[in-house]
Amino acid sequence: MNNLRELLRDADPLRHEPELPLYQRELRRQAVLAAARRNPAPDDERPRSRNAVFAASALMVIAATALGTVLWSLFNSNLHAAIRFEVRLAESKPAPGLQKAKVAGSDRYVYLFNRVIVSNNDIAEVRVVRDGGPSQHGISIKFNKAGAAKMRQTTQSHIGKLLAVLLDGQVVMAPVIRSPIGASAIITGRFTKAEAERIAARIVKGIGMQ
Repeated sequence: MNNLRELLRDADPLRHEPELPLYQRELRRQAVLAAARRNPAPDDERPRSRNAVFAASALMVIAATALGTVLWSLFNSNLHAAIRFEVRLAESKPAPGLQKAKVAGSDRYVYLFNRVIVSNNDIAEVRVVRDGGPSQHGISIKFNKAGAAKMRQTTQSHIGKLLAVLLDGQVVMAPVIRSPIGASAIITGRFTKAEAERIAARIVKGIGMQ
């Protein structure tokens, strides 16, 4: 006859569930902590569904095709520390008040505005996605309602100019804005799945720390 420990173990409904990737576990942990810090809202004040938040929003694709090795070397020193995610407007030529910054993995320089458009706290979801071949992966970032609104309002007046994406202060890409950007961004750097999962988990870990 099974003892009490074995009976409880066998009754666990999650026993046979596959283990979640690190970045998904971290995202759930952040969600639980955030929920514990705020009072429950009345039913009529609860946020709308995620589908409503991201409806009719544009997709921003940040192509960094040759940056996987470069980016991984930048963030490999501490595999567990949070990564600071930022998006800023940028210019291709210097101007008063702008900060000169090199684009990782290239000889290119851009000139950053001081204002941060969105950061870790504007993120609703982080996922690892396939990027080309079976061993190449990228990081998909979906912004929350406030983050998507800030992106859309800012980028619609900056068409034809640059948008810089920074990780821990390093510019990883600075694409030209072709149309207003809203809900999503994809950082594609030809990462391995393990590299993408670690970077994604560390971006998630930065939520609530800024």
